[in-house]
Amino acid sequence: MSNDSGRDKADKKQPGSLDEFSERLDRMRGHGQNEPSPQKSASAWGRAMRISSDLLAGVFVGCLLGLGLDRWLDTEPVFLLIGLALGFAAGLRNMTRTLKQENDQSSER
Repeated sequence: MSNDSGRDKADKKQPGSLDEFSERLDRMRGHGQNEPSPQKSASAWGRAMRISSDLLAGVFVGCLLGLGLDRWLDTEPVFLLIGLALGFAAGLRNMTRTLKQENDQSSER
């Protein structure tokens, strides 16, 4: 008995070229649809770092000024807490200003 019928089944199940397989796989995965480019992703990361550094810088400067005033006037936690609150407020203000500027720039494009 020959096994010709087995070969016919194998020929029918034979996949296409590797390029065709890759294209089908990409379609199934949804590649090429709404995929952010690496440049946009890096740009978003840079914006996030800038915004977070705006907030942290305000808090850091407020704490340093509060500590300096506390040591100079010998009033330990008072100016530290005031500086922390003012630094946080200034950081939020800087953060919102940065977000507004970026929003205005993106709407111009």
